[in-house]
Amino acid sequence: MSTTADLDLLLAEVDLLKADLQLQDSEVDPSLQQQLDIVYTYDSNRLEGSSLDLSETQMVIRNGLMLPGKPMAENLSALNHYQAIKFIRQHASEQHLLSISTLEKIHIILSQAVHQHAGGAYRTQPVSLINQQAAPQADDVPKQLAEHIHWLNLEGCFLHPLVFAAEAHLRLLCLQPFQNNNGLCARLIMNLILLSEGLPLLNIASDSNTCGNYSAAFNQALADDHSAWHLFIAEQAKLNYQHLLNQ
Repeated sequence: MSTTADLDLLLAEVDLLKADLQLQDSEVDPSLQQQLDIVYTYDSNRLEGSSLDLSETQMVIRNGLMLPGKPMAENLSALNHYQAIKFIRQHASEQHLLSISTLEKIHIILSQAVHQHAGGAYRTQPVSLINQQAAPQADDVPKQLAEHIHWLNLEGCFLHPLVFAAEAHLRLLCLQPFQNNNGLCARLIMNLILLSEGLPLLNIASDSNTCGNYSAAFNQALADDHSAWHLFIAEQAKLNYQHLLNQ
């Protein structure tokens, strides 16, 4: 079976899972939603190198504890990410178009008390992607970001929501518009789109196998094979939504 056929099948399965979730309950229990948001915060920060485990992430978020023996930046990053999730949930409910200002607000929230001076500011230095390929020049970031947001708003309505969200995620990872927190921002923008489309939050787990597949799909996308990237995101969505149905 071709990658396109695999993707079409996965997207159809995700659509059925979405319908099952909507039939099961129109609203997720607040305590379950909080736990899902904590797990998402743990995994997304761990993908960026955080050493906090899940129980430590829970303590920071639920109790506001700054854990001794852990870098202050990691404690604050957990709190910031959790606040960023609240922001995208609220923003999604208001059904706005994607905008540069929304992305900048997300980055500002993620940077609070950690890299506050850099919050919402574009990078001024060259950066490399995970395969050591150079990201676009810093001077080109504002123009390319505006072009990406324009394309996403123009073409997004013609794409399956998961493909739309995956493209937004990918384009931000490739551009690396900020000096830090680009991976966090890219996944949050993906989820902002999914929430706006009535789909649940999509968490990419931080275990070594998923992490390896994430990197491999990104490398294939850099070689102009976006279908492998879309397939990876669709697979993660299916796993997430099956898990949610079993809660």
